[in-house]
Amino acid sequence: MDDTLCRPCAGLDMYGAVQRLLLSRKGTQTSESFRLVSPWHRTLADVDVWSSSCALCAAIMRGWQSSREVVVEQAVRNAMFDPEDPPPGLNHPVDQIQEYRDASGITIEVVRRTRTVDDGRANRSSIFLQVKCRPGPVASFDVLDAVMAELRITRESHGPVTPDAADTVSKMIGLHTDLVVSSDPLSQESLHVARGWLETCVNSHGAACSPPTAVEEQRGPPTRLLEVVPGSNKIYLRESLTLQSTGDARYVALSHCWGQAGTPFTTTHQTLPLRMDGIAVDTLPCTFRDAVALVECLGLRYLWIDSLCIIQDDAEDWAREAAQMANVYRNAHLVINAANSDADKTGFLRPRGGVSNMVRLPPLSAPGSKLQLYLQLLPPEGRRWSDPATGPDNLSGEPISSRAWCLQERSLPVRALQYGSHQTFWECERMRASEDGDAVLQDGGGGGHLKRLCKTGNMMPNRSVFAPPDDDREPDSELEQKVNWVDWYRMVEDYTARRITKHTDRLPALSGLAQAVARDTGAEYLAGSWKSGLLEGLLWCRAQPGGHGLTATPEYVAPSWSWASVVGAVQFPIYTWYTQRARWKGRMADFEPLADYLEHSVVKRDLDPYGRLERGLLSLRAPLLSVLGIQPRLPQAPTLHSLFGQAPSRSEVADIVVQLKTGSRTVWIEGGFDNPVATRDATKLFVMFLARLPHVLEKGFVEHRFGLLLERLDGGGKQYRRVGFVDGVILKKSIRDIFKGRGMDSIVGYPRPYEEGDIDQGTRDNDLASDPLMLGRDEVTIC
Repeated sequence: MDDTLCRPCAGLDMYGAVQRLLLSRKGTQTSESFRLVSPWHRTLADVDVWSSSCALCAAIMRGWQSSREVVVEQAVRNAMFDPEDPPPGLNHPVDQIQEYRDASGITIEVVRRTRTVDDGRANRSSIFLQVKCRPGPVASFDVLDAVMAELRITRESHGPVTPDAADTVSKMIGLHTDLVVSSDPLSQESLHVARGWLETCVNSHGAACSPPTAVEEQRGPPTRLLEVVPGSNKIYLRESLTLQSTGDARYVALSHCWGQAGTPFTTTHQTLPLRMDGIAVDTLPCTFRDAVALVECLGLRYLWIDSLCIIQDDAEDWAREAAQMANVYRNAHLVINAANSDADKTGFLRPRGGVSNMVRLPPLSAPGSKLQLYLQLLPPEGRRWSDPATGPDNLSGEPISSRAWCLQERSLPVRALQYGSHQTFWECERMRASEDGDAVLQDGGGGGHLKRLCKTGNMMPNRSVFAPPDDDREPDSELEQKVNWVDWYRMVEDYTARRITKHTDRLPALSGLAQAVARDTGAEYLAGSWKSGLLEGLLWCRAQPGGHGLTATPEYVAPSWSWASVVGAVQFPIYTWYTQRARWKGRMADFEPLADYLEHSVVKRDLDPYGRLERGLLSLRAPLLSVLGIQPRLPQAPTLHSLFGQAPSRSEVADIVVQLKTGSRTVWIEGGFDNPVATRDATKLFVMFLARLPHVLEKGFVEHRFGLLLERLDGGGKQYRRVGFVDGVILKKSIRDIFKGRGMDSIVGYPRPYEEGDIDQGTRDNDLASDPLMLGRDEVTIC
C-alpha cells in the first residue's frame, strides 16, 4: 500500500466529493454520480509522467491499460476488423498510442451504487471513483474506445459507525462505504462479514439454498463426523448414527489441499479408537486447527474432514464414502474452502496480505475525526469475478485451484465460505460476495456451479452444436451461447489441467459431481463424457501446442476414447471453433454429425458407478479411412485458390498432415498425435470422421472435418484404440506448388449446388453445402 501522491492527486477533495454526492441523493436511485471539477492532469501523457512517483497516477495508468485490453478483446470478439489485417498498433500499451496520450477528454466522477443484493452488511451502498480517458473524434472502424480506471472508495475500521457519532461527515461516509479488508481473517470485522453471509443465506434464501430433499437418504450426514465441543481442547470422531438424538445434525465440510507429501494425520484401523477417544486440538495439522476454530466461531458443532472421517487403509470404506461424496458436500450446512493453503501444515487463517492496488488518501482534516479513506483499483468490466459470464474465477490463483480433487468440492456445495490469500469470499445458490464489498446474484439468481452444469446438460436436440435445421437460436457468438454440455466440458478442461497424486483417482475425483449431474439431468455417464453429448466429448485434444503432448496413464484408468485415459490438459475445440477460428461467423448450428452411437460397455472396479474402471468399449458407425501417409505440418497456412472469402484459422495444436484415400481421390487433413513422441506403425492407422462443418464462402464452401486418429489392435478384428485427432479443412496437393517442393498447401474448394439467390431466407447454410465426400460408414469399436 502506498500513500505518495503528486500535487494534483493530493488536491482532489475526495472526502468533500463523497459528502456532496451523498447530500445530493435523489430518492431511491440505484446509481448517482458527482463530477469533480478541480485542477488535475490534462492528458494521459501527464498522468504517465507522474505515475513513476505518484501511487494514484500509477493505479490509474494500470486501470487504463487493463481497460484498453478489454476494448481490444471486445473488438476481436465482435469482428470489428479483419484479423489478418489488424489496425496499426492495436496491441500497443495504452501509453504508447498517441490518440490516448494526447486526449484531453479526461473526466473524474464519484459514483454511488445502491447495494441491490442483501449480504448482511450495514452499509447501504458502495462508492467508486471513475477516471475516464476519451480520445478525440476517430473513425468508426478505429479501435479507440474510451478507457476507464475504476477505484473503490473504502474506509478503515475504527469500530462500528453509530447514528449518534459526533463526526457527521464520518458517520455519513461510514454508512455508505465498504471497509478495508482486515489482515486478520479472525478479526471481529471479518467474522462479522462471514456470519452476516451465513445468516442472510439461512434466513433469507429459503428453498434455493436448502439441501436437496427429493430423496430422504440423500439428506443424512456422512458416516462419521468430528464433534467440536465449545471451549474444549479436544475434538471427537463420532459415528453419525449416535448423533441423531442431539437434534442438530448440521455439519461443516472442509475442502483442502493435503499437500504434495500428503498428510500423516489420518484415520486408519489402528488409530480409529484413538480418534473416538478424543484428539487434542494442538496436535492437529494447522489447517484442521483453523477449521475447528472457525466452526466454533460460527456457533456450529460438527465438522467433516475426509482424511479423518474416512478410514484411509480400508479400501471398502474408502470406496463407499467416495461414492457418497456428492451427498457429503451437497448436504453440508456450510463448506469451508481452505483455498489459500497448499498443504495441511500451513493453515488458511494466517495473516493475509492487504488487498492489492490500494492507495491511501490523506486523512480527513476535521476535529475529532478518525475517518481514513483508501482507493482500491478494480479490474475493468468483463474481468471482474462478479461477472459470471466473462469474469475470472475469484479462486483461480489460489493453491486449491491446482488440485483435481478440489474441483468437485467447489461445485457441489449449497453454500461455501472461501478463504483466499487476500480476502474471504462467499458462494451459495443465490449469491456471490467478497469481503471487500461486492455482492451479486449467483448466475443471475438461477443457481450455483452445479446448477449451471445441469442447465446445459442433456439439452438435446435443439440446443446442441448439432442442432437440427429448424433451430431458432440467434446467431450470437459462442461466448453468449449455452449449448448442450458446454459447461461440463469447460469444467473438464479446467479439471485436466490440475494435479492429482494417483492417476487412478481421475474418475473418482469427479465421481460426486458426475453423480449429482446425472441425478439432476437423467443423462447417462460414459467414463467422463455423456451419451447425449458423446460426439462433443470424443472430440478432445491437447490444450497447448508443442511439448510432449498427452501421455497415457501409467495404470489403466479409462478406455482410450475417454479424456481420462491420458495425463495432461485437454480442450474440446468444437465449442470454441467460431470464437477462435472464424469470429466473423456467428452460428454454431451448422455442425453435422457423421457418426452414430451403437453401444458401449464398461466394467467397474468398485461400488461407485462413476468411479474406477476395469475396461470399456464404445461402438460407433462412422466413416473410417486408411492412412496412406503422414508428414509434418508446414508452418505456412494452406492457401485458398478457387474461392473468394476468408478461410478459417487452423488448429493451434495440430502438427501433422494425414494422407487419406477417398474412392478415386487422395485428400489430406491436419491433425496430431496425443503423444507426438510415440512411435507409430502407419499401416495400422485409420481416421474416423465424427463431424463436419461446411464453411460457406461467397461462391462455394470449404469442408472442415473433425475426427479421431485410430490404431488397429493386433488380433483385435475391428477393435481400435485412439492415438490422436484430426481437425482441419480438406486439403489437396497444389499443382502449381509441386515444383516448388511445398506440397500440401491448398484448400479444396467446393461449389454450391445452386445459387444463393434461389434459396429461401430461412434455409441453413448446410443446405448450400451438401457432403462432398459421401463416404460410407463402418462399424468401429474403440477400447
